[in-house]
Amino acid sequence: MINPQKSPPDSITLKPYVAALLLCWTAALGLFLVWGLKNQRQTITALALNSARITWEKDLLYRRWSANHGGVYVQTDEKTPPNPYLAGYPERDIITPSGRHLTLINPAYMTRQVYELEFEITGVRGHITSLRPLRRENAPDPWEKKALLAFRKGIAEVSSVEDLDGQPYLRLMRPFRAEKGCLKCHAQQGYKEGDILGGLSIAIPMAPLENIGRQYQINTWLRYIRVWLLGVCGIAWGGRKLSRSLEAQRRGTEEREKLIGELQEAMAQVKVLRGILPICANCKKIRDDQGYWKQVETYIRDHSEADFSHSICPECAKILYPEFVKKKPDGD
Repeated sequence: MINPQKSPPDSITLKPYVAALLLCWTAALGLFLVWGLKNQRQTITALALNSARITWEKDLLYRRWSANHGGVYVQTDEKTPPNPYLAGYPERDIITPSGRHLTLINPAYMTRQVYELEFEITGVRGHITSLRPLRRENAPDPWEKKALLAFRKGIAEVSSVEDLDGQPYLRLMRPFRAEKGCLKCHAQQGYKEGDILGGLSIAIPMAPLENIGRQYQINTWLRYIRVWLLGVCGIAWGGRKLSRSLEAQRRGTEEREKLIGELQEAMAQVKVLRGILPICANCKKIRDDQGYWKQVETYIRDHSEADFSHSICPECAKILYPEFVKKKPDGD
């Protein structure tokens, strides 16, 4: 007997799978997007930190150059009056042969003026500070004080993103140690060469970098949206194509099952005798495959699903039972 195949699932059952695939696709892209944006933020912070370190190294170099030369002389004006903390220094103020009034600028004084100029031009903030400052304006703010206390524990650098005047800044601070040229002012405080005098605090504005990062974020979002849409279209197209294929397979299976059913029904009703049957010319018996002669009705019954009910035709009835057969009147 022919066994029909199972029909494939109806196309509507694909909808949950397509929806699940779309959800997984969206979630995967979302994770990659979050990871990319987080890395981008870390990259911006790393760039700001690297810029702060370069600025710190630069400031330390020119400060050391000034200290190694015992300071520099500049012409006095409203922005550069004589340093009151060098009042006891005999050559703090000099007059050149041409009559120019010069004053000695020590490394700390020079660094402070450079920081003021740098802030006006670039927005970068710099600050010389100490837990025991000579100048009151050099006192540390809370963040700097915390960093200075950390230096006493052996920490070499402190950095973090903080708000200054409502704007985000990458703040960096490293300690600087007393050198021979520094002791002209700080020996009176009990410092010796190699002691930690304080620290140089650098603050890099994050706004310019964040503006660049914001444009990068927009471009990143647009790229991910395009990729997401391509994926959605691909999943939808693939789902529809698979749905049509399953539907066609389902219809084909239904047609095949219908045909098989019709064939099985026909086979249940019909059994056909084929070939040449040897039959006796006299008694009409038929010889089977084993060589036995059987009555016609017996052979047909054995080789088909037909059966016989015995009766006598009118011609035979006249011969066999003439007394029971009434003769028809003449003329009939």
